[in-house]
Amino acid sequence: MSTNSLFTVLGIGSHPDDLEISCGGTLAKYVEHGHRVVMVCMTDGRHGRSCPPDEMAEIRRQEAEASAALLGAELEMMGYEDLGLEDNLETRAKVVDVIRKFSPGVIITHAPFDLNPDHRITSKLVLDALIPAITPTFETAHQACVEMPVLYYMSTVCGTDFNPEEYVDITGSLKPKLEALSKHVSQLEVYLEYENRDLLKFVEAAAVVNGFRCGIGYAEGFRRPHIWTQNPVGRLLP
Repeated sequence: MSTNSLFTVLGIGSHPDDLEISCGGTLAKYVEHGHRVVMVCMTDGRHGRSCPPDEMAEIRRQEAEASAALLGAELEMMGYEDLGLEDNLETRAKVVDVIRKFSPGVIITHAPFDLNPDHRITSKLVLDALIPAITPTFETAHQACVEMPVLYYMSTVCGTDFNPEEYVDITGSLKPKLEALSKHVSQLEVYLEYENRDLLKFVEAAAVVNGFRCGIGYAEGFRRPHIWTQNPVGRLLP
């Protein structure tokens, strides 16, 4: 894949607000540069805590739709139950198929270590889906990808135990990042009620810290898995 060509970017997060929190500015920048961006949400977020689970799942679906639309991205809801995600062949095959459906050049997902079990399982599912995604004899609804996507891990919440190796300058895309996150009203309320924390200020502060690390105003940080096939020549982040 040429680093100068346009490609599809697939963000795969566990919950409806995960991508906005950790890589929303980068996704906005990809869109600005003309790339196709698809936001995949593995779970329905039903345990968002502010109302009964079924009602919460519907609220969070609507919030995710509004957020993706603001960023200029497409949305794909996988529909697994929040806090019930499992690492098994059936779920992996679904992840393989969604990768094949969009045939991305780049995938962004969770780091493999985090407090939330859905985050850890999503990270493993995505990594374990890379080889099946390009293997024609592994059958799913969509045809195998011609090339293996390049995988990036986005920062953990608050950057705990995550040392970025690449940064994206989001100084110009901080506003759409925060506006997209603002669409997740239910979660802004939850953070305020349960943690006495303004989620928007919290996320902006993380961008300031990453910006300070690399000498710019605001940034998001990423790592790639240190494994074969995941070391392309050239930069694929915007």
